[in-house]
Amino acid sequence: MHIPYDVTIRLLGPVTLVKDDVPIPVKGQRQRRFLASLALRPGQVVAKEAIIEDSWDGEPPQTVSGQLQTSAWMIRTALAEAGLPRDALGSYDHGYALRVPPHAVDLFVFREAVRGARELHTAGKDEAAGEQLDAGLGLWTGPAFADATSGRLRLRGQALQEEWTAAVGLRALIDVTLGHYDDAITRLSELVDRDPFREDLYVSLMKAYYAEGRQADAIQVYHRAKDILREQIGISPGERMTTVMQAILRQDEQALRAGTPA
Repeated sequence: MHIPYDVTIRLLGPVTLVKDDVPIPVKGQRQRRFLASLALRPGQVVAKEAIIEDSWDGEPPQTVSGQLQTSAWMIRTALAEAGLPRDALGSYDHGYALRVPPHAVDLFVFREAVRGARELHTAGKDEAAGEQLDAGLGLWTGPAFADATSGRLRLRGQALQEEWTAAVGLRALIDVTLGHYDDAITRLSELVDRDPFREDLYVSLMKAYYAEGRQADAIQVYHRAKDILREQIGISPGERMTTVMQAILRQDEQALRAGTPA
């Protein structure tokens, strides 16, 4: 399944514009930050103060007003190269607005794909849910705002990474539902390696191993998680992980099917 929109602005990776699937780089770190700040809120007027915070990390030069205008001119030129009208970047007394629909920005197409996949999964249409989710995840080409980092954008990028993690977790859950246990285990193992303190990921991985008939591996995941949590952050596994471990030891299928994290 392909994404049914012509994405023009990419934030899920390097900040770029796209025309006919050909990336058009946005020149200049400050211009990329400016564009990212606007593309997070398409159709809305973003205050100049917020753009300055994103673009200069709270330390603007005395010539900031003139530099904002120069950046806006450079972005309009890049937008025109991508096939958008120059007035797609609107200028107002107190701010700027990116006059494009949300589905022109990959972030919002990704979110729509995840919402649709959840609805399909809830309706029991897991093949279609998996295809839609794969299309959404395929929009990611690296960390969000990969080449436009500032303090505030870095924090926003971390929050978006959580959305990516949740989407991959949902994909693993769909894999388990479809009986694709190896795929689910691979996805969840990679997530655990990225974030070894997320108990919900360990729970999902334990369930995936158990569903494939690998009870010993599921138990091993629990003990590995327990060692990491105790040694590195000084806590014991929570109630949910412990409950799943006990259900695995009892081979309690009903308890393991209840409340699988997504």
